[in-house]
Amino acid sequence: MKIQKKQFLTIGATDSRRVQFWNKALQQKEISANLLTYQQIITDTLPKITVPTALRITSTGENFDLWKSILKIGDCPHSEELVFEKGLIYPNPYWYRGWCKILQRIADFIGENPLLQPINSPASIQLAFHKLKCQQLLNEQGIQTPKIILARVASYDALIEKLQKEKIHQVFIKPYHGSSASGVMAFRQANGKQMLYTTIQLKRGKLYNNLRLQKYHSLTQIKTIINKMLPSDLMVEEWIRKKTFQEKSVDFRILVINGKAAFIVPRMSKHFITNLHLGNEKGQVEIVKQAWGAALIQAAKTLAIKAVNAIGGLFYAGVDVAISAKGIPYILEVNAFGDMLLNIHQDGLTTYEYELKEWINKPAGSI
Repeated sequence: MKIQKKQFLTIGATDSRRVQFWNKALQQKEISANLLTYQQIITDTLPKITVPTALRITSTGENFDLWKSILKIGDCPHSEELVFEKGLIYPNPYWYRGWCKILQRIADFIGENPLLQPINSPASIQLAFHKLKCQQLLNEQGIQTPKIILARVASYDALIEKLQKEKIHQVFIKPYHGSSASGVMAFRQANGKQMLYTTIQLKRGKLYNNLRLQKYHSLTQIKTIINKMLPSDLMVEEWIRKKTFQEKSVDFRILVINGKAAFIVPRMSKHFITNLHLGNEKGQVEIVKQAWGAALIQAAKTLAIKAVNAIGGLFYAGVDVAISAKGIPYILEVNAFGDMLLNIHQDGLTTYEYELKEWINKPAGSI
């Protein structure tokens, strides 16, 4: 298979909304859109690139068969026997291991085709999908993130011992490779009582994602949930008390494109987890700016840009930034595929249209 006279190639799933949004942006500029599916990557059915081509790597999507294929590549035992069960949380390390191997195949594909220029590099995507390593890198660069309390949780009992020894009463517990708040837990303890806020629902001895935040007080249930999540590799970080607006916790999804904080969306919630897909409110940054002042918003933007620059290889990335009650900005996460902000425009452009404009207009030889 050869691609002739094409300027853009997308790696993604055929039914992906991300691919569809990007293709729409290309078509508006009368640019041909080519798709290389993940199945082609897996089977090594790759094109020969004969003209200068920009390569966009997108999410693998939610196709269960593709997900199982990635698990198999990651050496997950009995992956072929897995049956789809809506919301069920499976251990992430096998998926991440398979994902890294796929990204390496893409990197090899780029190396074999010098005319390919990745918009986001495979190496930077791989790093962004590892929360612990990403956070450690940012810390090394002097970029403010929540303090890492435990790099890895060995057990519920070891976690409690650590928190009691250091007199820490509340933390966030996160899987290394989770997304969309899957597996994230906000944990509190005091006076022998414990409380866990999470999207995890414990049902019939299994763990499921739920779009409604769950609240647990039972020590038995909390211990069960944390121990059942251990195979997903858990890190523990400082609980940043977020600055509030209209009696809601607020953080920001900041989309950095070509070194600029191009889009900023306040995420507002009555709870501790602010992801928009959980039904939380999408605020208006100008209104928040009026209440908080322009300096705090600018500080969040500046920090987001620094984080993306520190990782390197990311032409665009969605960065989650919280401002503490004391007015200090913190990087919560960097998302390599964090640009799907629906019904949000800047200069009359969607996020995908803005990315395309910036890519076309960037100086030759830059990222």
